[in-house]
Amino acid sequence: MKGPILLFLMLWIFWVLLGGMSYEDIVIGGVISAAISAVFGYFFLKEATTGYVKGFFIFLFYIPYYVYHEILDVFDVSYRILTGKINPGIVEIPHSHTHDWGITVLSNSITMMPGTLTLEAEPNRIFIHWLNMKKDRHKAITRFQRVLKRIWD
Repeated sequence: MKGPILLFLMLWIFWVLLGGMSYEDIVIGGVISAAISAVFGYFFLKEATTGYVKGFFIFLFYIPYYVYHEILDVFDVSYRILTGKINPGIVEIPHSHTHDWGITVLSNSITMMPGTLTLEAEPNRIFIHWLNMKKDRHKAITRFQRVLKRIWD
């Protein structure tokens, strides 16, 4: 029970420091912080092995890490389209996630990357269609798995 309260207080203080000290800012910040704490804690991290607040910060670390790899893939896909150097294919990648949210976030992260599409996510493997088959793409997905496993498994 102390995890949701700590997260609420951290979010609320952060909101007030960035937004201001007016009555409206304090009330709106409290409502939004409570909603985020409830959704993130009770649904998102339900049955996670990582602590509530620790999982939140690991996920906050994951977002810019993911965006960095997405920007790299945007340039790669643009290059491939302009030059015509495309080598499409479907690949099976094993994963060790046991929590449903870990599998869901991993497969959605793969799908949102330019040039990739998650075709099917099963308990032990994911089938991905890639615009360009190259070995270093496996490395990025393995890194995604490592970060997400710290939250849910």
